[in-house]
Amino acid sequence: MTEVESSSQRLRIRFTKSGDLRWISHLDLARVWERLLRRAELELAFSQGFHPKPKISFPTALPLGIESLEEIVELELVEAKNLSEIQRKIATQMPTGMRLLSMEPIVGKAKLHGSSYRIEIPQHLIDQTQQHISALKQLESISVQRQEKTICCLTSDPCFDIALEGNQLFFSLPVAQHGASLRPNDLLELLHLHDLLSDGGLLQRTGLSLKQ
Repeated sequence: MTEVESSSQRLRIRFTKSGDLRWISHLDLARVWERLLRRAELELAFSQGFHPKPKISFPTALPLGIESLEEIVELELVEAKNLSEIQRKIATQMPTGMRLLSMEPIVGKAKLHGSSYRIEIPQHLIDQTQQHISALKQLESISVQRQEKTICCLTSDPCFDIALEGNQLFFSLPVAQHGASLRPNDLLELLHLHDLLSDGGLLQRTGLSLKQ
């Protein structure tokens, strides 16, 4: 009788990316995770073929300079282990600015449908920002030009929303399943808030919406 090989384990992990970590690129973030897993003594699975690649992916890349209160990484480990043990090992190896939020086995495929953000608005811009929000919500769609292409977003999309609560601007943007999606910077520009980030404003991604 041959020995039964241990099965691999696919995981979806939610974590934060804040502080100085918001200045590392998407590629560098993947490297951080690979090093983190090695230090935690968790072996990452690799693809087959002439150029094996680690089985680790992110549903979406976070633009440089944006802080995230919820990022997602999906990965596959060579050997299945107890989730509590994996969680403990990963949490102890996370760098400053990264905090483990949750971990779950991946069952089936899930697609990213939307991302949510927030940013603080200076007091003197609140009234005009509310006017621009009202104007955008009356449109059937909004669009921007990018590299000679028109990127459109339906305001009726369930993943699209804009709201001003006190001096906090909250907004959600859908992810196009085909073609390019509206970016957070695009929306800020449509609201005439394009100078917020260059003036030191902190844009945060507050959540990601996955659906089976």
